[in-house]
Formats: sequence, structure tokens, C-alpha cells
Amino acid sequence: MQAIAEVSQAALPLRLGTVHVNSDGLLGIAAAPSPSNQRFVLDDLMFHISTTPLGAEFGFGTRFRIWAEIGWVPYTAQSPRARRDVLAILRASRHLERSCFVIDEGQKILVIGESRVDEHIDVTGLVQETLMFLQEVRPYLRILADHL
Repeated sequence: MQAIAEVSQAALPLRLGTVHVNSDGLLGIAAAPSPSNQRFVLDDLMFHISTTPLGAEFGFGTRFRIWAEIGWVPYTAQSPRARRDVLAILRASRHLERSCFVIDEGQKILVIGESRVDEHIDVTGLVQETLMFLQEVRPYLRILADHL
């Protein structure tokens, strides 16, 4: 009975998959998923991925974030046409659902994506979210590469 008392106090609120029976026949508590960070390079760009487990206040699940630094907006003095083209490409990307291109205060271009998955994200889910993001932004990245 002591094991049940420990589980009930330590894991509230309980949800599916939280409690399990270990090899000794005692009740155990599944460890909460920990945040993770990954990186990969594609088309000479370093992409950063972050997954963060969400607690009960957010309805459980996982927050998936991905981002990359693209480069800098060309200065008008360097090439007015290149600057105009880059800004036009970025304006054309405003309709994207899973991602957005942003320019920070230093004129650096970043591409950012964020989504919420209803359960703990596993490797398959991580790959799926990454591919859905890349499928949406890669055409814009290829066009931007010609102007940066």
C-alpha cells in the first residue's frame, strides 16, 4: 500500500501511461519527458530544433520549435535591387501556415516555425514536424539563396 500512496502523491494529476508496474511487481511512475535540442545542416544552413514537454496548465503535449539564421538583408548602398528582391521574397512568404521569416534589429533574416503536438513527441513525430516545416520553407530558402 505504501507504493500506491507514493505514486498517488508524486504523480498527480495522473494521466494515461504515467503509472506502470516495474519488474519487481511494484507500481512506478513514468519519468516526465525531458526537453531536447537538436541541430542539423541542410543547404549550408544550421537548423536548430527544440522540443519542450507541456504541463497540465497547457493541456499536456509537446511544443516543437525549429529555426535557422538565413543571412543578412543586403544594404541599399551595396545593391538596391538585391535588397528590394529579398524584401519582396519575404513579403511573399507571409501566407505560410507553419513558419515565418523575420528580420531582427541587426537586419539578420531568420526562419522560425513552432507547433504544438498533443502528446509526447517521439522520433517519428520529430521527423514529421521537421519535414512539414522544411516542405513549406525550402522553396523560399532556395530563392533567397540566389539573392544573398
